[in-house]
Amino acid sequence: MTLVYLTLAWIAGILLAYSFWSRNFIGCTTPGWPFGALAGCAVLTAILLRRRPAVRLAAILLAFSILGAWRYAAHPYAACPSPADLAFYNGDEKHAVWATVEGVVAGYPDVRDVQTLYRLRADTVTVAGTTHPVSGDLLVQAGRFPGYAYGDRLRARGQLQTPPVLDDFDYRRYLAQRGIHSLMRRAAVERLAEDQGSPFWALLYGLKARGAALLDRALPEPAAALANGMLLGIESGIPEDVSEAFKATGTTHVIVISGSNIALLSGVLMAGLSGVLGKRRAAFPAIVGIILYVLLVGADAAALRAGLMGDLFILAIYFGRRSTAYVSLCASALFMTVLNPLTLWDIGFQLSFMATLGLILFTPTIEGQFERLLARGLTRERMRRVMGILNDALIVTLAAQVTTLPVIVYYFGRISLISLVTNFFILPAQPPIMTGGMATLVAGLAWEPLARALALIPWLFLTYTTTVVRLTAAVPLASVETGELGRIAALVYLAVLVGAMLWRELRRRGWVTMTTGRALGWAVAVVLPLWLMSSVLAARPDGKLHVFFVPGAGSEAALIVTPNGRDAWLWDGRGDGGTLTASSRSLLARPSRGVDVAIGPSAAELWPGAQEVIAEQLPAGAMVRLDDAVTLTRPPAADGWMLSYGRFRTLLPATLKPEAQAELLAAGADLRSTVFKAPGPDTGAWPTAAFLAASAPQRILWPEGTTYPPEVDARLTASGADRTPVEAVIEIVSDGERIWLHARSGEDRR
Repeated sequence: MTLVYLTLAWIAGILLAYSFWSRNFIGCTTPGWPFGALAGCAVLTAILLRRRPAVRLAAILLAFSILGAWRYAAHPYAACPSPADLAFYNGDEKHAVWATVEGVVAGYPDVRDVQTLYRLRADTVTVAGTTHPVSGDLLVQAGRFPGYAYGDRLRARGQLQTPPVLDDFDYRRYLAQRGIHSLMRRAAVERLAEDQGSPFWALLYGLKARGAALLDRALPEPAAALANGMLLGIESGIPEDVSEAFKATGTTHVIVISGSNIALLSGVLMAGLSGVLGKRRAAFPAIVGIILYVLLVGADAAALRAGLMGDLFILAIYFGRRSTAYVSLCASALFMTVLNPLTLWDIGFQLSFMATLGLILFTPTIEGQFERLLARGLTRERMRRVMGILNDALIVTLAAQVTTLPVIVYYFGRISLISLVTNFFILPAQPPIMTGGMATLVAGLAWEPLARALALIPWLFLTYTTTVVRLTAAVPLASVETGELGRIAALVYLAVLVGAMLWRELRRRGWVTMTTGRALGWAVAVVLPLWLMSSVLAARPDGKLHVFFVPGAGSEAALIVTPNGRDAWLWDGRGDGGTLTASSRSLLARPSRGVDVAIGPSAAELWPGAQEVIAEQLPAGAMVRLDDAVTLTRPPAADGWMLSYGRFRTLLPATLKPEAQAELLAAGADLRSTVFKAPGPDTGAWPTAAFLAASAPQRILWPEGTTYPPEVDARLTASGADRTPVEAVIEIVSDGERIWLHARSGEDRR
């Protein structure tokens, strides 16, 4: 168990360094020698006091914590670029830096519907006519055609920028976890040369491309897309409705590379190679096979953790020792965070780690409970058969969900109430999908007709899986949104779970003698005041401007929450005002209080408690001051309001018709906007090309399923407009300088 303690100390050091970095206690200019000196002192203490086991262990753990902090300081989220790094030349969304970057495609291209993402390992950047030799990786977003491959040398022209922070999904952090600190959207790309990469990776990615093409030919959709995700780690082709059904039923783990894939591969390799080479000699070829497969599917955090545990299991067989699950799990976590400390924040890694931990901790307990329950009415033989079925399809799901539930609720804000039922029916179908799919891929390398025949096996079970998932996803309340309260509950649940596990371990080892009841009393006495204080602080305004675009039938309303917590509601006068009022009220921090300012027809009737009501059109130039720095200004010659806060500007309402836009343009109104929200369907409105050119927004929000005249659609597509869910409430958050985008249901506040 020593490795477990060392891993925990290492992770604690990483988290501590992250906290210090976030509070500017350490930064890019912090030297590394103090970490090394402190770690050396701790190691020296352990050596000098080696006859005192408790002190020696404490000193070693302290050394590992300091080394973990040192590792994070050397590889933080924030880039610390020098002129030799590509990120040094980044601009942002406000200050564009036009650049030309040359480099080699260093990863498997991520092909989407209308674009392809390339990881470009840069060697030169040209800015303002000057070329600089650089190092660093660039994410290039280019058109889907023509396509490029690994090893192609490309020249990309466009705006070089630091990846933005978009919404709850932090794109900058997501890319930083993968070692990317620069982004170029809508790049113009040309190929300069081919075969400039490593022959090993070229061969591996070539096999991956051949396998993906074979599955696409041998299987119909969506089975082909699902098989690509399950077998090759290519998830971008899965249809949106299928992906949403898997999310709603809590079964996305079956369409990504995970521990079950690696466990099955380990078993197949060991069984096949043992018959030829013997059990001991088969170990190392099997390990190599797992490593190659993990690299083939992209070596993301979840796949890498599963691969490491699979290799450790095979090594335990080779040395004739029982594989300790705790040790294997912690060894994989330690190895991955040594390579990249930011892996600790990878959601895939967290889910994979917690699922494995749940299987280790709770599978025996749940099995025992089921056995005792079944023993009351079944014979021993029948109970064994039933347990075999339950263990594969239900018990492992229950055990994994005990520990993954808080992670899912915290990050995704939803919980699946149908998950256990769906998993019970589809998990038995996954081994045939994996074995049949792998057999199809292997056969395809030799003779494609044989591969097409074998593809019938995964197709049958994939079709069954998809059908079950879609049917259960259609059940009312199959998935429910948990909101901010759910996130708090998830943290409390996780804290209680971890505390209970630690308490059990401390009691088992005799390190504490306090009774459980007394310990619980102290915990409540300490935690409850802290929780109440944090709740009070969380209820206060967050100091940012929030703009909610609330959709209705053929209309829209905007709810504005100022940095000081003042609420204003603006309606375009179309559709059902009562329905829009109800939808907007659920977004308020205090729904019973209503809004402070109501603007629009029948505003007084819809919001009877409003302090200020503006039901009639005010003259051009009229201003409504919502807050010290937040204003609504009436532009000339047309209906509408310009909302301003610092550098943030947006025109409301979002449903101005083309004739109103023409009046604004003719009057010479200042239409420059930070964000432009395009009208939703059935509103009879759309943005004209001239209006878009005059407003020059940095971000355009275009509701999905909404079409406009062809020239407008083309302009929105070319501008990289963000497609947003048509029925979701779109929230824009701004501090007057930056903006964040959220898409959520009306029941969720923020």
